[in-house]
Amino acid sequence: MYAFCISFVYLCAIINAKGMLNIPFKETTMIITVISFKGGVGKSTISQNLAVTLANEGRDVCIIDADENESSNIWYSFRDENLAAVPVFHVTNRTDMSKTINTLNSRFEIVIIDCPPAIKDTTSRAVAKSDFSIIPITPTGGSDVWATEKFLQHIELLRDRLDAPLPCYFAVNRYESNVSMHKAYLEALDAYQEQYQVGRLETIIHKRSAYGEANANGLGVVEYENPKAKKEIKELVKEIMTIMSSVTV
Repeated sequence: MYAFCISFVYLCAIINAKGMLNIPFKETTMIITVISFKGGVGKSTISQNLAVTLANEGRDVCIIDADENESSNIWYSFRDENLAAVPVFHVTNRTDMSKTINTLNSRFEIVIIDCPPAIKDTTSRAVAKSDFSIIPITPTGGSDVWATEKFLQHIELLRDRLDAPLPCYFAVNRYESNVSMHKAYLEALDAYQEQYQVGRLETIIHKRSAYGEANANGLGVVEYENPKAKKEIKELVKEIMTIMSSVTV
């Protein structure tokens, strides 16, 4: 059956009609923001695959799609209802973002925010409310470096304004081990890690057609047929959850 995505308006209607969402109450919620100021680096792909992997492990997880392009929202419209549940809430307004996070907080174990590639109040609010931010980055050259540095400068301003650590980690995506520039790019990230107090996830996501093929069918790669993609996404989730367990203590 054709799946549907829950918009913020529909979310409010449910709350107004029933007083609360029909979702089991959770004592704590982990909020993860996936963000970059450069488009096409894999924010939605990583958000979707994290959510699907966690859902298949029995976690109550949802995605907030904060991008006007609605990539995760559209992906979910192709997702079969018999698969592990990954509700998607489309929210692009700063005020609605705060309300949605507050509503979903303690009703899901994990909320993943798929952010737009821009400096907006919405993205700042998402990062400020998150326990942990993932910065997807593709090792393709100067434009990625410049966009990343601009984002990290913005994070520094937010840290100062909020007097909060705002933990952030690079996630290397579409990596090709046989490309010498990609290896050099990883070394160049070290300078940013030290200067801006940002980590780098050890698990690297490689360039694989399986990610695009799974996405086109409303799937995550753990539900698809590529064992290498499955393995690296499971390793990425394990690494993130290990970090999150220390961040949220």
